[in-house]
Amino acid sequence: EWMPKNQTGMLNVNSNEGAYLREQVIRAKAKRALEVGTSNGYSSIWIALGLRKTGGHLTTLEIDPVKVKLATENFRVAGVDSLITLMPGDARKTIPTLQGPFEFVFIDAWKHDYLKYLEMVLPMVPPGGIIMAHNTTDLRSQMLDFIDRIQTDPQLKTTFVNPGPGGFSVSIKQPGK
Repeated sequence: EWMPKNQTGMLNVNSNEGAYLREQVIRAKAKRALEVGTSNGYSSIWIALGLRKTGGHLTTLEIDPVKVKLATENFRVAGVDSLITLMPGDARKTIPTLQGPFEFVFIDAWKHDYLKYLEMVLPMVPPGGIIMAHNTTDLRSQMLDFIDRIQTDPQLKTTFVNPGPGGFSVSIKQPGK
C-alpha cells in the first residue's frame, strides 16, 4: 500500500492487477519469469510473491537509472530481493543476451516497442508459458501492431482481461504443430 501512495507517477499496475499477475505466475507454475519494464518495482514485487509459491526467480529489465535505484530499495524493503535479478539497460539490447526458458513474461515498457519485445521473448517461452502485457485497454491505440500479432499468431491463444483500468493481454503459448 505504501508504494502507490508515496511513489507516484510510476505508471504502475494497480493492486487488483498486481494480484492478478501473482495468480498467473502461480497458474503457470513459473520457475523463471521475465519482466520487461520494472519501473519502481511494484509489479515485480507482485510477480515475486507468486514466484515465492512456485520456487521461482524473476529477471526484470529497466532502462531508467533512477527507477533502478528505487526498485532495488523497494525489493529489499518488501523482502523479495533474493527472488529478483534487476538488469539495468535497454531491454532491446538486454533480451537477446538472456537464456530461456521463461514460463512467465510480463511486458510493461515502451508501448510502441511491445511487438519487438514479443518477437524477442517468444522463442524463450515454452509451450504452456504465459506472456502478459499491460495497458491493452487504456493505451491500446499505441500498440495496435502488437494486438494484431497476439490475436493472429497461431503460436498464441490470447484473451484480454480487465482486473484494473490498464487491462492485460494474456497469451498462452501453444504446443508446436
